[in-house]
Amino acid sequence: MTMVPVVNNRAQLMIRNKTSYRWVLTMIIGVGVAASAKFLMFAIDLLSDLRNDKLQEFYDTERSIWDSYVFFVSANACLVFVGSILTVYMEPATVADGVAEIKAFINGTHVKHFLKLRTILVKIAGTILSVSSGLVSGAESPMIHIGAGIASGVTRGDKLKNLCIEFSPEVLGLFHNDRDRRQFVSAGAGAGIAAAFGAPIGGVLFVLEETAGHWSPELVWRIFTATLITTLALALMKAEGNNGDISLAGILSFGTTNSIGRLKGGNILADRSVAAPIFWWEVVFFIWVGVIGGVIGGTFNKALSFIARHRPKRSILKVLEVLVVSVLTSSAIFYLAYFRDDCRNNGLWTCRDADNWGEWCSGPQDNSTCNGPRASCTNASLWTCDGGLYNGQSCRSTGCEEFGGICVPSVIPDVDAGLRLACEKGQYDELGTILLGSREQVMWS
Repeated sequence: MTMVPVVNNRAQLMIRNKTSYRWVLTMIIGVGVAASAKFLMFAIDLLSDLRNDKLQEFYDTERSIWDSYVFFVSANACLVFVGSILTVYMEPATVADGVAEIKAFINGTHVKHFLKLRTILVKIAGTILSVSSGLVSGAESPMIHIGAGIASGVTRGDKLKNLCIEFSPEVLGLFHNDRDRRQFVSAGAGAGIAAAFGAPIGGVLFVLEETAGHWSPELVWRIFTATLITTLALALMKAEGNNGDISLAGILSFGTTNSIGRLKGGNILADRSVAAPIFWWEVVFFIWVGVIGGVIGGTFNKALSFIARHRPKRSILKVLEVLVVSVLTSSAIFYLAYFRDDCRNNGLWTCRDADNWGEWCSGPQDNSTCNGPRASCTNASLWTCDGGLYNGQSCRSTGCEEFGGICVPSVIPDVDAGLRLACEKGQYDELGTILLGSREQVMWS
């Protein structure tokens, strides 16, 4: 008679402990996915910047077009070659984007090696190399696979040591079952969506619509917790580079440090107005864009299905196939960036020939900031006096030109809005930035 309450108390204590540990592990998944997304962004930007900086040196030193072309194509091909070798020979399970495989796993199908630690590490390395190589690919879809892999690792006690987290085997043993593992993988996939787009609710909806075969209010809240923790953690990790601003969450953020900073400072140009109203007659064009996009999309899918049936099967041919695609893609990008350069001013506007020399203004259409009959708003900064009595001094309030000098822009900061390439100092190549620049530069340009 006395044993029944004891057993019941132990069972209730075990249930409460399991629930608590489940929430703790869910939060760990969120932080882990955010950290992996931050590392992806850092590594992609690092490799892209190293290549672009070297390419800029070729432009600045007036190297031949052939030298620039060979360097650009070779640099991208090397990245692609390493990534393809890792994928084809080390872990072929990383070849897919992962969404279909996650749906299959959640619905009871065993996908070999899909969620192994080595698979996830190769996925991260391959994503970094492919995106930074200029291929038409992104880090958003792989984040779903990476998030699911991190979540799956939480349910394996023998693998969790790799994450530098100490949990006793008894605790992790509570989750060594298909039900808990599938729920954790669902939470990880949702966290991957949240990290990619800064959309925690979108991550929840993605899981409910695409992956989770069975769901409950508890599962919804746990997935939402994982996505929210991921979004907040990634925003905090990015805040250091955004002057403490945590509004730019996600790998893909529709807004940049530059644009938001200039918006707050009132320096957005007239031709880059933040206001973008949509008029009723524009709906007609939206409809046509949708129709044309549907036709192109259907044709693309048909062509892709046809090509897939004739793609090489041997490993070495797969690597050569990726190299050929890389060379063709890099050649097209280089041609467009080199021969169709579109130089734009970088927006560092100041007053010229004005009583308030060097004061910041917002562009040629700014008629109120610069004072004086000859005043104009020019794309330059830090005006100093060249020659005359005030040689080397600031043009502001010195009367430089009245005493034999000429005001010149002493320093035009190198462009921070995009890649300069063949453009002059104080300008950036808009098309080159779109093709070669980072996510932040592309959004700004």
